[in-house]
Amino acid sequence: MEQTKFMLTMEEKPNYLHVCTSGTRSQETVKTITMKVFDTAREKHLSKVLIDIKELLGDFGFIDIFYLVKEVLMDLRGKGVDQVAVIDIHRTTRQDWFLEPVAYSHGLNIRVFVDEKDALQWLDV
Repeated sequence: MEQTKFMLTMEEKPNYLHVCTSGTRSQETVKTITMKVFDTAREKHLSKVLIDIKELLGDFGFIDIFYLVKEVLMDLRGKGVDQVAVIDIHRTTRQDWFLEPVAYSHGLNIRVFVDEKDALQWLDV
């Protein structure tokens, strides 16, 4: 098992959890970050999350996204976090980006943005 390499900061805001992360993007790193964020949001009784992953380096391809949705997020569905806004600069440059449609087709409310203002507006906070 590879060692996860990342930094994570979380701040409770009125009505949502604000998260920033940096480091190396991999299946294990993203899984670990997701679990930590989910656990913190549940502890604080926050159903909305804004997570900034612009500083998370590396590619996350087709198999990685499918793994994230099927093996990680599906187990978390309906357990306290209802809306997740992701800020990622890779959103507009990747032709094969499909996290949103895959998540949506599995009943998950996740949107990806390049701008924090748009993400906060979508979260309605």
